[in-house]
Amino acid sequence: MSESTLEPGLDPGTAAAQAGPRRILGLRRVALVELALFFLVALGLDAMVGAGLRFDGVQPHPFWIPVLLLAIQYGTNEGVLAAVVASVALRLGNVPEQLISQDFYQYLFTISREPILWLVAAVLFGELRMRQIRERDELRAGLDLARRESDAITRSYRQLKSVKESLETRVAGQLRTVFTLYQAARAIDKLDEGEVMLGVADLVRSVMRPEKFSLFLLNNDVLESVTNEGWDDEDDSYARWFDHSSQLFETVVGRQRILCVARAEDERILKGEGVLAGPLVSDDTGEVVGMLKIESLGFLDLGVNSLENFRILCEWIGTALAKARQFRELNEQRLYSGDGSLYSSGFIDRQAIFLANLGRRLGFETTTVTIRPQGLSRLSADRRAEVASAIGRAVRQGLRDTDMACDVGQHGMVFGVVLPGTPMDRAQLVSERLEASVRKSLPADLTDLPITFTAQKVGAE
Repeated sequence: MSESTLEPGLDPGTAAAQAGPRRILGLRRVALVELALFFLVALGLDAMVGAGLRFDGVQPHPFWIPVLLLAIQYGTNEGVLAAVVASVALRLGNVPEQLISQDFYQYLFTISREPILWLVAAVLFGELRMRQIRERDELRAGLDLARRESDAITRSYRQLKSVKESLETRVAGQLRTVFTLYQAARAIDKLDEGEVMLGVADLVRSVMRPEKFSLFLLNNDVLESVTNEGWDDEDDSYARWFDHSSQLFETVVGRQRILCVARAEDERILKGEGVLAGPLVSDDTGEVVGMLKIESLGFLDLGVNSLENFRILCEWIGTALAKARQFRELNEQRLYSGDGSLYSSGFIDRQAIFLANLGRRLGFETTTVTIRPQGLSRLSADRRAEVASAIGRAVRQGLRDTDMACDVGQHGMVFGVVLPGTPMDRAQLVSERLEASVRKSLPADLTDLPITFTAQKVGAE
């Protein structure tokens, strides 16, 4: 056996086996055992079948075997030990007598020749073996270092790969989040209040990811709930309105301050009504149009960034709602609808009421014909505009100059014609003639569009 370097990642048994051979006084135990067994066998054979001279005079001497084998196998220490043991085993109690023909130096050479040769051979072959062992150990140490470096590089590569995949996943998630946020933001970038309200829920979910939230609009001095998501009607008892006397109303609307349950003062004001509450403020005019309140939010989703996102979200929604409300108010004052072919609903309502009151005083009736196309929601905005223009042309071409066509106001889905001085029986005839004229004015691919024409008296209960 030989020395070896302990390799990493081995179990305790294998590590102990590779830690090196067991030694006694620096000598391998297995070498001592082998040496003892050899001399027991050799001396036993000499005693039983030999002359008892311990093979003295036999060439080559049998004791060369352990000396050469141990030196070549284990190195200098074990080889020298084998030489010493062989010398003792040969000469202890077996020193020949000096012959008359021998002087002292010849006699000394005779009795020390084999021990000296054994010792020289043990040192020579042992050192060659030790050099080989040292080179082997250096190679093993280099291999072990290379393995450790390879393992370190492998671990670093795996960590880098894990970080890369994590970053890729995070970037992909951020891209999806940005895209989702962009889509949700477009949903509230409308001029109609109803469409803005429909897009608010998606925007809130994209930015805050709440479990429960609600939207309140300011109506005079009362915050009224218009949207609530995630509420359980049986388990949740959140208030659906707040008047000016409540502390929540005063703080959110009056002071325009965002409330967060993480602050002790705000928690007392919220009184279990939610986690976050903030005013919907128009960034253009500073007008408060309502309140956004989050009743339930994930623990990890509530932080400093979440609070800032909530503030921006409130301003975003407030600005969109304020613009839609302003557009509605301006739209109500317009004389014509978008393309100028029809009167606006706000104007025509006022005119119809005026004509009805005037008719009661002067003795004439004012009737209307409601034109309600079916399936316009499946058409594009351009196609709906073509239908509206066709109705406008039909009215101008087929009716009197005093008859007025209008957009009733349901996003271009319903139209009407006001007929001043026309009783109900005449209105029915006008309705039939108007239907024929409208069918004729419609584009060729829309002539089969289902349309209902309903005549009724203005001011009738």
